[in-house]
Amino acid sequence: MPSLRQRLNKTGIGYAGLDGVWWRPATTPFSLPATLRAELVECGRALFALFDGVTELYRAGQSERLQHLLTYKVPGSLQQLVGSGRVLAVRPDFQLCLTAEGHYRPVATELEICPSAQGFAHAMQVAYGLAPDLARETVRLLAGRPLLVVGARSWSPFLFEQLAFCRALEAHGGEGRVLYDRPLALLDEEVRAERRWRPPLFGVPVRPPGWQSELLSRLRAADLQRYWWPDDSRWPDDVGEAVIFRFGYLNLFDREALDHFAAWQASRATWLNPPAFFLDSKTLLAATRLPIVRETVRARLGASGLQALDRCLPETVLLAPEQCEQLTAEQPEWVVKLAGFDDGELAWGGHSLTVGAECSAVEWRRVLTQYAALPWPVVAQRAVPSTRIDIAFLDEHDQPRRLPNGRTRLRVFLLRQEDDQVAVCGAHVTVSDGSSGVAEGLEAVQAPVVFT
Repeated sequence: MPSLRQRLNKTGIGYAGLDGVWWRPATTPFSLPATLRAELVECGRALFALFDGVTELYRAGQSERLQHLLTYKVPGSLQQLVGSGRVLAVRPDFQLCLTAEGHYRPVATELEICPSAQGFAHAMQVAYGLAPDLARETVRLLAGRPLLVVGARSWSPFLFEQLAFCRALEAHGGEGRVLYDRPLALLDEEVRAERRWRPPLFGVPVRPPGWQSELLSRLRAADLQRYWWPDDSRWPDDVGEAVIFRFGYLNLFDREALDHFAAWQASRATWLNPPAFFLDSKTLLAATRLPIVRETVRARLGASGLQALDRCLPETVLLAPEQCEQLTAEQPEWVVKLAGFDDGELAWGGHSLTVGAECSAVEWRRVLTQYAALPWPVVAQRAVPSTRIDIAFLDEHDQPRRLPNGRTRLRVFLLRQEDDQVAVCGAHVTVSDGSSGVAEGLEAVQAPVVFT
C-alpha cells in the first residue's frame, strides 16, 4: 500500500519549487467534537450575514462611520471597486481557545476572502481516507457551471495545488480552470531565470533540498497543464456563466485586470468572492462593533445570530493615534497588524503581526506609533491565545516524530450553498512552533480534521 506521503503526492499538489507535500504530515487526523462543527455552521451563517449587511450598507451610503472605517487610508483608485453579488465562500482562520469547561471555542482572527489551500485540504482528505467534502461541496455550489481561478502573479507559487483541485473537481463531476495575470510560458521563463519563486517565500525561509527552478515540465509530468486556461495570452472578454474565484487582493492586479473583473461582473459570471475592496481588509472585523451593522445582522438572523458573531470574532479596532493610550495601558491584551493594501504584501500570513505580550513597553509604544503613522490601515485586535498541543508527525524519512507544545490554528472553508445552508468543509489544523513566523510552512505539522 502506498505510504501517506505517496498518497499526498499522488494528488499533484506542490508549492513553488517543491513537489508534493511540503509540510510535516501528521500521523493521524485531528479529532474535534461534532458540537464544534455545529458551532462553525452558526459562525458561517453569522459571517455571511455580516458580509451581506456591510455590503448593503456601504453601497447605500447609509453610515458615515462605516464609510470612514472601510475607506480609511485606502487608495482612492480601489475605493471605486465595490463589487456586486454576495460572498459565497470564505476561509476563516480560527484560534482554538480552551474554555474553563475544557471545550474548544473557535475564534476567527482572520476572514481570508482569497484563500489558498483548497488543493492541500483535499489532498489531506484523500490521503487519510476521509470523505472529500471540499471537492463535493464545491461541485454542488457550482451547479454545472465551470470554476475559474483567476490569480495574481505574485501568488503563483500556489498554482500547483489549484490545478490539483481542478482535477479533484473533475473526479466529482465538476470543471475547473486556472488563469493568472501572467501567461504560463512567461511564468516558466521567470521561474527558470530565478526571477520568481526565489526564497525567502511564504513558509519557506531558505531554499530547501529538492528545489526545482522550472514549471512547465513539472506540470506535464503531473498531467496538470490541461487544467490551465487554454489561451492565456490575453484574458477573455467574457467567461460566460463561470463561477470566479479571485486569488489575490485587488491591489495586486493592474488596471487592465480590474477592467476585466468589471466586465465579467456585468455579464453572466458569478463570484465566490466579489471584487469589493472592503472584503480584502481586516477593518471589516472592526465593523461588527458599529450599532448599524449589528442591527443589520440581528435583522437577518435574530439575537442568536448576533451572539454567534460575537462568539466567533475577537474585538477589533482601527488603529488611530487616539487609540494608542488605551492600547499602551492594556498592552498584554492586544496585537496589531496591517489591515491591507500595503505595497509589501505584509497584511497576510502573519508577516506584520506584533503581539503586545511579547514586547517590552518601549518596543510596544514604538510599534504603535510607527503603525499609526503608516499610509495603510492597521487594526488592533484583542489577543486570542490558541491552544498548544503535542502532535505526532512523519519526518522526511517517514519516521514518527513529535512536535511538543505547538501553536494550533484551525482552517475551515465555509461555502454558502443555493439554499443558504452553510457547508463546513476542508477543515484542517496547522500546528507550529512559531519559528517561521507563519502558521503553515516547512516546519509546520498539518492534519485533516474529523468531527466525531
